[in-house]
Amino acid sequence: MFRNRPANPTTRRRKQTYTDPAQETAALACLGRDGKGASLLGTARRLMDLERLVRDTLPAPLGESCHVLRFEEGNLTLGVPAATHSAKLRQLAPRLVAALERQGWQVNGITVRVQATLTRLSEGEPASATPPAPPREFSEQARKAFAELHGRLRAGPLADAVAKLLKNEPPPG
Repeated sequence: MFRNRPANPTTRRRKQTYTDPAQETAALACLGRDGKGASLLGTARRLMDLERLVRDTLPAPLGESCHVLRFEEGNLTLGVPAATHSAKLRQLAPRLVAALERQGWQVNGITVRVQATLTRLSEGEPASATPPAPPREFSEQARKAFAELHGRLRAGPLADAVAKLLKNEPPPG
């Protein structure tokens, strides 16, 4: 199912990856004890190694957003958050295949799937399902009330915030 055969038999050695001891938890140790668990664990590690190679090979913004979804019979399926990522990845696919083959992975083809669940905001948080509501405009009465409030406030963060609020509010009409 998952084959990690080099394209050239003389290039069997793969770069060893560092495993953080903190990642070796009791659950992982327990998983490795039985046949099915060990198989699952081995598959997960191979996919993580492959994803790391994909990320290292691709340009930074694109590589960081790519996720290995599947690698079966030489066909690599990558998930990306948007169609623009998909288009760029399709352009870079031949270079990615060549780089992975140099690392010992036999890749016959790459499939790209757009998955909205992979979308991340700049802070790395999942994007919300609904877009933010457009800012509401103040009524004339509200604008006058904020101006009056600003006139009564002492200099400080609150006065600055109210001034900024008034400054960013578009005039009526």
